Amino acid sequence: MTLSTRDQAEHGVACGQVRAAEAHVADPATVLVHSLASRLIRMSAEDEALTREAIAMPGAAHRRHAVLEARAAHGQALKVIVGEAGWPTFDDVGEEASTAALKVLLHADDLNLQLSCRELIRAAVLAGTVPAIQGAYVEDHCAVSQGDRQTFGTKINEKLLRPYPIDDPEHVTERRRAVGLPPLGEEITRHLLALRSPQ
Repeated sequence: MTLSTRDQAEHGVACGQVRAAEAHVADPATVLVHSLASRLIRMSAEDEALTREAIAMPGAAHRRHAVLEARAAHGQALKVIVGEAGWPTFDDVGEEASTAALKVLLHADDLNLQLSCRELIRAAVLAGTVPAIQGAYVEDHCAVSQGDRQTFGTKINEKLLRPYPIDDPEHVTERRRAVGLPPLGEEITRHLLALRSPQ
């Protein structure tokens, strides 16, 4: 059957509408990525909220316990995520969610998880899928946890309000600049403000 010019035009419009509708149907992989990203961001936000409450009420033991419970649960969730999908990179889940994953990792009471993720983050830095600053934070965290000197000075001793010992401190400014970190003095000031400003 031969369609008239008008019928052909109407058919073309209808097909275009179908294609447009199909384009709005989310790809399952995209939905999964968005779900993962939202979950990482949500875990980090919960940690921050509970931590602010604990700082605001330093005498409330239940607040501190809630922080520890949440961090333990988040650490276990991150372990599953990493085991199934690898480290959440900027390319995979976006900058905000990848940064949230790093925060969850650094707050987890699981050195084995942190060490294994350190290797994944090292590879991601080399591949250009996460920034070098992520590597700096995890390198310092693992070093201090193992009793070694840190490289970039990102790990602050909250009791002494100063960085844990730094390897080759004379050149720490150059190392920090190379990975996108601010001067060490600014890092310490930011940390102090965070501790004193629960809101």
